[in-house]
Amino acid sequence: MTDPYIPLEDQLLYTRGALEIIDRNGFGVTLITKSSRVLRDLDVLKSIQTHSKCVIQMTLTTYDEDLCKILEPNVSTTKERFETLLTLYKEGIPTIVWLTPILPFINDNEGNLRGILDYCIKAHVKGIICFDMGVTLREGNREYFYSKLEQHFPGLKETYINKYGNSYILSSPQNKHLMRIFHQVCEENGIMHNHEEIFNYLRTYEDHRLNLLDFI
Repeated sequence: MTDPYIPLEDQLLYTRGALEIIDRNGFGVTLITKSSRVLRDLDVLKSIQTHSKCVIQMTLTTYDEDLCKILEPNVSTTKERFETLLTLYKEGIPTIVWLTPILPFINDNEGNLRGILDYCIKAHVKGIICFDMGVTLREGNREYFYSKLEQHFPGLKETYINKYGNSYILSSPQNKHLMRIFHQVCEENGIMHNHEEIFNYLRTYEDHRLNLLDFI
């Protein structure tokens, strides 16, 4: 599994080819990416949306651009992804945001959350998926994660070990407070925030060609 818009896609055009097959055969599509490269295929996405359903999902976790470049190197920054979401909205393509993972003691703060939510409001996203303010660590990726903590946040590895040990789920100490804000802001702005409701929306096919006259 990988992002469908890795840099090599500029030469391979595999994702575009797959989208063209989907479009040609009348299917709908949803994909999830961290790349503004998705706009390269806007023409195909819009074509799919005219006869079926096209939803683009995008991950946003870190409002601060400098911090984003540390946590998510080699992908579009959060601001670039926000601008991509806004363009998709203006072109009639609905979007869903994944607000995960949130890293304890790094970006698990109210300022970061409100910045991301403000981007989502401005981009008119249909829904935001957030199960919890935290991160999961499996054996194998835990070691890699800790090595990066040592590199970019000296001393934080010990804080993680002391608090979480070898736990799989690492919830932020601010989880309850931040989740209250998340649900409240989404509710106030008409953004779906129940993940089951969002998954239902993604599974539901809406035929834009249907007309009430067809049933008379």
